[in-house]
Amino acid sequence: MTDIPGNTDLYLIPGDPVTNVRLPRMFNAVFERCGIPALMLPVQVRARDFAVWLKASFLAHNVKGMVVAPPHKPLAVNLLDGCGLFARVAGSVNVIRRAANGDLEGDLFDGEGIVGALDRFDMAFRGQRVLILGAGVSAAAIGVSLAEGGGDNGAREIAFYDPVPGKAAGVAARIDAAFDARVRVAPSADPADYELVINATSIGLRSEDPLPCDVSRMAPGAALFDILLRNQPTPLVQAARARGLRAQPGFEMLIQQMAHYMDYFGLDAAAEFVREDSDFLRELIYPAALAGEIRHPRGPGGA
Repeated sequence: MTDIPGNTDLYLIPGDPVTNVRLPRMFNAVFERCGIPALMLPVQVRARDFAVWLKASFLAHNVKGMVVAPPHKPLAVNLLDGCGLFARVAGSVNVIRRAANGDLEGDLFDGEGIVGALDRFDMAFRGQRVLILGAGVSAAAIGVSLAEGGGDNGAREIAFYDPVPGKAAGVAARIDAAFDARVRVAPSADPADYELVINATSIGLRSEDPLPCDVSRMAPGAALFDILLRNQPTPLVQAARARGLRAQPGFEMLIQQMAHYMDYFGLDAAAEFVREDSDFLRELIYPAALAGEIRHPRGPGGA
């Protein structure tokens, strides 16, 4: 193992489990290329221990920040001295830093990730009707960012569908109250009336999972984004592509957050480096089945 000098800054990613997290290798690749004496480490922390662990970890002066993995994103909000608007409305945090005065601050960049990914793939959401399948932490974060622009800069309508009674209604109400956008509950997972469908559920992690919506009901010009990172391309992505629709997996959502993380941690040169060229990060996390799309981002159905 490479020698780690005593002046190394540490960035941690707490989760439970953390066996499949991709961010450590992505962060460490950026640190190495930019000559930054820093390291990101995954840390397995149980939910019941998270509050104590969070406060104690920042007592180490070379712990500069954290990126929070499930299930801790919602838990972190009430443990911080302050957090951004997106985090407050969505009810979750995925990044934490220590401010100059010692306060712990948090924010949420899942939304910036989805917006950047949709723009890269030329999947229109501004002025469009969007169906978000699921109403969990990730779905709320996505809804916040698609609603935030309002008017011509945000989605015209955002509908949440979740089979758990009341779950979609709660998320829709919070976002509708905070932003100038039409946010509602969808009566079903039927995608027929939407220009963009986003799967923010865990359905598709297993190949035998049913599809979260009936792709045959999607309009010919509609697009689909599946935020899952494992088992890609999922049956949902494959089914949409088989119809000639633009359909993309969730890797780009992670890629697009990287520059925001670097900015948040005060690593401005690294942020600019990532903005100029992120293909080396895509090469780290794209599966072999999708490697040919790294430099051709529209993929099948995107012509």
